[in-house]
Amino acid sequence: MRKRFEPQIILWKLLIEDTPIPKRTRDSLAALVIALKTIYTTPECNEAIYNILENKILLGKKNTGRPGMNLWQIFVLVQVRLCLNISYDRLL
Repeated sequence: MRKRFEPQIILWKLLIEDTPIPKRTRDSLAALVIALKTIYTTPECNEAIYNILENKILLGKKNTGRPGMNLWQIFVLVQVRLCLNISYDRLL
């Protein structure tokens, strides 16, 4: 059973919207983080991404079982893996 990202504010932790990102770098990961932050904070983009993920991952599956990772975590890990061109073992 996978859910969308459920934002829960935790004391002493930065919100995704407030996380500083270095803009003066040539690293591709910084550009990806800026894009992910934009997707997360834009409701239209966020909804479109969740609709695609739900259609591809959750379609035809029962709504039971262990929770596992939520859809946002899956999306971010896949994007980081593709951006850095690394294997799943290295990502782990």
